Amino acid sequence: MLKRVTIVGPSGSGKSTLAQELGKLNGLPVFHMDQLFFKPGWVEKSRAELAEEVEKILESNEEWIIEGNYSQTLPVRIAQSSHVIFLDYPRRVYVYRVLKRLVKTYGRVRKDMAPGCPERIDIAFLKYVWHFKSKRREKLLKIVSAHVTEKNQLLIFKHPKECDRYIRKVRESEND
Repeated sequence: MLKRVTIVGPSGSGKSTLAQELGKLNGLPVFHMDQLFFKPGWVEKSRAELAEEVEKILESNEEWIIEGNYSQTLPVRIAQSSHVIFLDYPRRVYVYRVLKRLVKTYGRVRKDMAPGCPERIDIAFLKYVWHFKSKRREKLLKIVSAHVTEKNQLLIFKHPKECDRYIRKVRESEND
């Protein structure tokens, strides 16, 4: 049974969409790390402010889904998670999805973003997305692996179809 879920993976992998879907299916509140990290106008909060935001969520909610990487908060989130989901998709999948999202939502604030942070084309962000597999994936995987214990269930999906099958299973188990 899903109780406390941490979802990680590259931008465009579908973390927010998965979080929303699992939240609806299980009646769990969903929190987006991007909403916690950014102030209006894409102003970043300090590490201390972000840690405080995450602590508040963990202390005031028995059950939750938190999506987003933000490695400095991962150990505390994983320690309290019943499930950790890593969307480890091929680069072509998440780069395509990011580009599609940019075109579709450019100039508007997505529901998983902080207020006052409209979608924009940012070369630094596009480079971040492109280089995730070669520069950030291993670090993220090491952090996750180092903090997952026998009390967490780690799920790594290598392709969106694996994730879709998992959602179908969750949906079926909810209907039983």
